[in-house]
Amino acid sequence: METPQEPVKPAPAKAPAKPAPAKAEGKAPAKTTKAPAKAAPEGEAKPAKAKAPAKVEEPAPVRPDRDAWTVLATANNSSRTVTELLKKAKVSGWNVTRQPMAALVPSGKCTECDQPVGKKHTAGCLMLAELPSEKGLVEADHTTVPVEAPGVWSLVRTDPEAEFGFRHLGTTTREANPVPVEIRAAILSEIQKSVPGAKTGPAGPLWDETAAFATVRVPELVSVGKVDKVEMRAVLVNSLVGKSVVRVMPVHTGTNTVLPVTLPKLPDRVELTPDNDQDARTTEASEALDLFHRFTEEFSQVANRLLRKKMTAKEFETFADTVLKDKPMPSGGAAPYRAYEVRTGAVGALFRGEVDLTEKVKNTRWAALLAVTCWAQNLKPAKVAGDRGLQDRAYSAVFPARESLNTAQTALNLLLEGA
Repeated sequence: METPQEPVKPAPAKAPAKPAPAKAEGKAPAKTTKAPAKAAPEGEAKPAKAKAPAKVEEPAPVRPDRDAWTVLATANNSSRTVTELLKKAKVSGWNVTRQPMAALVPSGKCTECDQPVGKKHTAGCLMLAELPSEKGLVEADHTTVPVEAPGVWSLVRTDPEAEFGFRHLGTTTREANPVPVEIRAAILSEIQKSVPGAKTGPAGPLWDETAAFATVRVPELVSVGKVDKVEMRAVLVNSLVGKSVVRVMPVHTGTNTVLPVTLPKLPDRVELTPDNDQDARTTEASEALDLFHRFTEEFSQVANRLLRKKMTAKEFETFADTVLKDKPMPSGGAAPYRAYEVRTGAVGALFRGEVDLTEKVKNTRWAALLAVTCWAQNLKPAKVAGDRGLQDRAYSAVFPARESLNTAQTALNLLLEGA
């Protein structure tokens, strides 16, 4: 089959007959094989050999229990209490403290014998004995002097595997030690105690252990039209070098997609005070619990509105192109067009309910939301191979660098127009 040089926008196809659902792993349906071309009649010249199709990585299957939070976690769903969860995830007991900081500045002269750089150390110089150099000359490292950095502290945590048993995490100008995750996790414990059916969820370190997260999940809280369910999670993100929050996040466990979204006139998080203040934590726990209930109720209404609203194949095609922003230019070459075909095939199968993940919600705006988020978070080939690529993709899903990169929010905003 020749690779098309310039993609021509196809006319809207008629709805295909529904194949049997793929019940095994939730893969996008296998590609159909075209009928082989007829052989050329005798005496006619054989056609030129077709070019090899552009190599494009196929989407991976949706793996069970592998949403973005689970990918980042070091412990999952097997702890009776939040305290036990933190221990299993190895994010408790970090013992982070502030320590004075100083800059090491090259002075140009040996700090022991006062000889300038490039000259020989004086006989018996202690610096030369500690840091030997070729020909006994003074080097820049021999001249560094500490210059105090007033008002700035190094955040240091105990780490048995680090040199001297401590590791630098970052800097702070606050005159207080960071609040440990064990203390802030009392907010999650309160939610677990107050919401029927609440269980511990994924937990683990973030950003090279400068932060940690832990979750409480409620599997049976949101029903979408009696044919689909959404798990609601309260997620504590405890940062040692930045802002800490409790987020409320829906997770569709069928497609393993997280939905980090705000709703009309309703935020998705409670920002936590940087101070270790018991009264403040009591207030924050109350605010987080109230937001969890309000967000759950509102999201349930939004999801059911989307389920009731049907979409045509053409409407979905335009919607997916707008959200995913991957439609190639006519001059882009064969590879981008082939990648686009793979993507449209995968998200189209999800939207039309040709796989069991979305069979009961097919051809609705709710299916459209799940289709594009599932592609972005699970099916789209990662830019980097292996676990690193999966982690990068998970970070992008729950911590997008900017709002325009939040696929779930962009999709939800578009779908709510007129719903």
